[in-house]
This record gives sequence, structure tokens and C-alpha cells, in this order.
Amino acid sequence: MNTDQLADPFLSFDDPIIKRIFNNRGIFSLDEIDTSITNLLHFNLLSGMDGCVDYLVNALENNQSICIVGDYDVDGATSTALMVSCLRALGFKDVGFFVPNRFIHGYGLSRALVDAILVDNPNVQTLVTVDNGIASHDGVSYSNTRNIDVIVTDHHLPGAQLPDACAIVNPNQVDCQFPCKSLSGCGVAFYVLLALRSKLLSLSWFDKQGIVVPNMADYLDLVALATVADLVPMSHNNRILTQQGIERIRKSISRPGIRALMAIANIDHTRIQTTDFGYKIAPRLNAAGRLKDMSIGVKCLLADSHDEALQYAKQLDQLNQERKMIEANMKNDAIAIIDHIGDIDQQTGICLFDVAGMKVLLVLLRQG
Repeated sequence: MNTDQLADPFLSFDDPIIKRIFNNRGIFSLDEIDTSITNLLHFNLLSGMDGCVDYLVNALENNQSICIVGDYDVDGATSTALMVSCLRALGFKDVGFFVPNRFIHGYGLSRALVDAILVDNPNVQTLVTVDNGIASHDGVSYSNTRNIDVIVTDHHLPGAQLPDACAIVNPNQVDCQFPCKSLSGCGVAFYVLLALRSKLLSLSWFDKQGIVVPNMADYLDLVALATVADLVPMSHNNRILTQQGIERIRKSISRPGIRALMAIANIDHTRIQTTDFGYKIAPRLNAAGRLKDMSIGVKCLLADSHDEALQYAKQLDQLNQERKMIEANMKNDAIAIIDHIGDIDQQTGICLFDVAGMKVLLVLLRQG
């Protein structure tokens, strides 16, 4: 909320109870509860941003074929949808995406994934990773041997060595001065696109091409969902991104995919809260990555019409029902096994591994 929305008694921290509530949430001044969009940190604080933007501008001017490489969770799906839709709005003509299948490709940009991308698009020239890539040394090196450039946008902690990419934007790089280290992957992608749009404005790109300048705030529904679903710390910057996204959804400013997912989950968009993201929308999207293919989730978020989005949302809902059934069966099986183990009073934890089906590791912790 903005400070002007607070009742007068709450406009100071003089009340010890109010002060304690805010302090427990890491809030120590009134400025930190002002979620005006103008209070967002500036993109120029992110290390590597200039090089990343310059490369993307060159790719745009030369009509390069771009592939966005995502991840199979909600942060990855929203990051992919954000990058694809916004690059297209900025004027890129050839932008596709590829999300690894966790059962086939594993996590991140690997050699196998690069080969799969080349089968799908033999003419691809640049890969842009979202929510992954900072640890993909082998995948990036292999891409280089195939004459494919790689831009890494990620938020995960880097290792001692960075991949040999054309550009890397990650607030957790050692030399990065960006104050908010807890951006989601989608948040990082959003900042890259903010910087790219700013550069294109300075080059009069939109006037020359006759393109409407995209309003970046219209993409905050995706960033808000990712920020909540990925469980990143709710810093002041993340609180702004989340609150602004929620406010837009409440005002019916959201993409068809978000609206379709809300409809399937019986969410009143005018009263949507962060808990709706975490417990109703995110599980449906995550189910695709866990049971089948997260491209279903990305296509839902990229859909141009409500009818198209609703078809994908129904698929996601069905997958989520299957996920619930699988988890319930696994829980029952695990409890039955525990019952036959005997006296486990002295055990602090028991791990059960099911080699069949989902190959999921269950960790049952016993208090006591």
C-alpha cells in the first residue's frame, strides 16, 4: 500500500505495537512501506546491464533469431512469457522459447538442450536464459562452438567461475552493486527489458519503426506472480513489484493467461491477494513442469485471447489434480511403510525413495 492510504494513527511508528509489527518484517521507516512504482531501484545499478542491452540492440537491428531458454517452475514460466512477449512488443521479429523437460533435459542450459533447440530452430543465433544459466558452463561453451551467442539472466548464486557468455545480468554477481539481491528470475528479466526499452527510446527506435512504446508496468502481473511463487524475500523492491502487479490485476489490467488461471481457481480478481498466487495459481502452473511439460504453462501466459488461455488453464488444472492424487498416494504408501518399520522413536528423520513413477524422494521428519 502507499503511505497516503494509511489511516492517520498509522502514519508514524510511535505506537510500540505497530513499530514491532513493521520491524519484524524488516521495515524501519515509512519510506519502506511506500510501494509507489517510482521507488523502484534503477536498472543501471545492475552489473553487466550495458553490455547486455548493447548486444540485444544489435540483435534487434540485425533481425537475429532469438530463443528464450526458461525453467520448469513458475518463476521460469513467467520469466519466459515476459521475455518473449516483451521482446516481440519491442520489435523483435523472430523470438521463440524452449523450456527444458526435467525428465529429459534436466535443469538449465546443457549440451542436450542446445541440440534440442537446434532441432527445433536450426537458424537460432542467440539464446537468452531466464531464471537459469549462471551455472551452465558446459552448455554455454557448447553453444559457443555452435556459433550461438548466449546472454545469461539469472538470480541464483554464481560459483567461483562464471560461464563464458556474451553478457551476464545477475544481482548476485560478486561485483554487482544492485541493492536488492533477492529479485526473482522474472524480476531480473523485467529489469533487463526496462533497460532495453530505455535504450531503444534514446535511439528513437519506436518512432522510426512506427511501434507503440510498451508500458512496462503492464507486465507486472507476471513479475508479481513470480516473486510470490518463488518465495524470494519480500524486500522493499520486491514489495513494490508485487503490490503494483496485484493492483493492476485488481483493476483488470492483466493478460488473458492470468485471468484464465484465476477463473479456473475461482479467484475474484478484484480481491486477489498474494495467498492466491501461492496456493491457487502457482500449484497449477508448477504441475505442468512436474508432471509433463512447462511449455503448457508458458503458452497459457502467452495466449492472446481468453478462450485460448482457458484451454491451457484447463489442462493445467487437470495436471494439478493428477499431482494431488500422486502426492496423496505417495503419502499413504509412505505412512504404510513407516507403520511396518517398528520403533522409530529415536529416529530424527526417515528417507523413502520410490524408484518407480515420479522418482520422488520423500523426507518424513519426526519431531521429538
